[in-house]
Amino acid sequence: MSQRSDLKAIDSLEKSKGWAYVKNVMDQEIVSAANQIAEHRKMEIDEINFRRGAIWAAQRLLNLPDRLRLRLENEVALNSAKAELENPNAED
Repeated sequence: MSQRSDLKAIDSLEKSKGWAYVKNVMDQEIVSAANQIAEHRKMEIDEINFRRGAIWAAQRLLNLPDRLRLRLENEVALNSAKAELENPNAED
């Protein structure tokens, strides 16, 4: 796939009902993990760190489309600039 078609695929992913469902479930999981940390005063430090890691991973998953879009947009811009430098008279 080209980078432009990859961008379109990411856009369609974010607009899909499946992504909305995943986002909803992950938001609930984040709140649940945070509540478990807050409610259990005697929780072991390893358990707290595990919950924090789960929250971090869930947030990274939710931000994945935005991070991928930014990376692809940068690659498209870089490739366009490279092509323009290699062929400066191509548009004339």
